[in-house]
Amino acid sequence: MSQEPKIDDVCARLAAGETQRDIGQSYGMSPGGFSMWLAADAERAARAREARGMAAVLWDEGAEAEIRSAGDQFELSRAKELAQHYRWRATKIAPRLYGDKVAVGGADDLPPIKTLSDDALAARVAALQKKVKDGGDAG
Repeated sequence: MSQEPKIDDVCARLAAGETQRDIGQSYGMSPGGFSMWLAADAERAARAREARGMAAVLWDEGAEAEIRSAGDQFELSRAKELAQHYRWRATKIAPRLYGDKVAVGGADDLPPIKTLSDDALAARVAALQKKVKDGGDAG
């Protein structure tokens, strides 16, 4: 590795829309090695996720720019393909902002939400507390 990545630099580059592959390569790291470096520290991984979320806006705006800049039918067709990819990418990076809406409960085609009695809920909480205390599996 040529130099240790600095998370502030990595996040700035991710937020600017640079690919993780290119960023890792600039530090002399393989794509897998760079992914492992990001994932090795929870705070580092969280900051990288947040930076990617910021980049989702760029992918969405890039989709519109591609379509607007098309000069002929061939370019328009190409631009639409790129726009679809950019929007897809934005939905994967920032699903809360760009993803499809998901119905939660109440719809006729969804199974009813299972509710627990107070006693059943208290028993479940106690089992989970025991799991945490013992480090075992409470089911």
